Amino acid sequence: MQTGPAHVRWKNPRGVRMIMKKIVINSFEALVENKLRSMLTMLGMIIGVSAVILLVSVGTGAKRYITNEFESLGTNMIMLQPGRTDKESTMGPPVSSSKGKLLLSDVEALQRYATSLSAVSGVMFGAGVVKTEQGTNNINILGSNDQFVKIFNMVIIQGNYISKEDDDSGKRVVVLGYNVKKNLFGESMALGQLVKVNDSEHRVIGIVKPTGDKMGFNVDDMVFIPTKSALRLFNTDRLFGIRAAAKTRNGLNDAVKDITEILKERHNGEEDFTIITQVTMLESMNTILNMLTYALGAIALISMLVGGIGIMNIMLVSVTERTREIGIRRAVGARQSDILKQFIIEAVVISVSGGLVGILISAIITYTLFFFFPGFDMRPPFWIIPPAFFLSFFTGLIFGVWPARKAARIQTIDALRYE
Repeated sequence: MQTGPAHVRWKNPRGVRMIMKKIVINSFEALVENKLRSMLTMLGMIIGVSAVILLVSVGTGAKRYITNEFESLGTNMIMLQPGRTDKESTMGPPVSSSKGKLLLSDVEALQRYATSLSAVSGVMFGAGVVKTEQGTNNINILGSNDQFVKIFNMVIIQGNYISKEDDDSGKRVVVLGYNVKKNLFGESMALGQLVKVNDSEHRVIGIVKPTGDKMGFNVDDMVFIPTKSALRLFNTDRLFGIRAAAKTRNGLNDAVKDITEILKERHNGEEDFTIITQVTMLESMNTILNMLTYALGAIALISMLVGGIGIMNIMLVSVTERTREIGIRRAVGARQSDILKQFIIEAVVISVSGGLVGILISAIITYTLFFFFPGFDMRPPFWIIPPAFFLSFFTGLIFGVWPARKAARIQTIDALRYE
């Protein structure tokens, strides 16, 4: 049986704890003696961990923002575009290039027979000019009916939106986006005033509440006119598309089925249109944003690699500088494993300390940005914190092994002779 102090300390748990405690203390003392070097080495890990968390937070923030935008419209909205595209696509083809077409009669058929829908509106979209004596605006013009506000959850702050009677008769009335009203009338009353929309006079009947972007277009910079009036204005019978709302989110699939059956019957059995739901669009966007988040995180891992190489480089320098110290410790009884543990612990302490500081800095940055820009919530998700911490731990562990093994293999006699 093996005897001696080494055997005793391995068989004695208290002795093992004391030895480990001493090794940890020696590691911290060595780092404290070289404060500037230790801090500069930590800097690489601080930047690496911060980059990982910040880039993942940007991707997560974009996902939250887009999700909120979709949910603000409700999750039961359905978009119909003319022309057939792949079922996995989230966008229909441009009207001008599609073989199929959607007409006002299609809208009327859906309103009459699609019992699973709560609202249906044909839409006509185009660019135009709105003029008054006070000024001119180049804006987007959207033709719709009275149910459009219900589908898009729009709010009218003055007057009214287009009524069913307005749409049925193609009456020349217009609802102004908030910015358009400010640009054309300033603080003056706009209701009841006449404006020229592409040289055709329309009477202002309503003002939309400041809304901002919805589904890729700025509502505040648009004007809304009856669908029939828009078709006449752009000299066409083809709708840009149809927008509808299912009665409930759970009834979304039934609504899609109803729409498909009704329109196929009207289009001679041909499915020459594309149906896009909010849920489908949101799932597609989430897939894209998840991939973006993972890509950003992977790019940030390069910073972690650079930080790990920095730790290894400094630890190798430290081994060379402390060769004589290693020899003295070996001469008074320290084993190779003790030297190995000390240098690995030093590398891990540097790495983990840098990781903790990086987590703190990234949290401060993201929460500060959220305070000033609450609309874009890029606060780091909790799930990224533990991986970032353990990543810093394993980086120090992995990149500290080579320097530690080099230190442990130094022969006692050679170390004591080292100058």
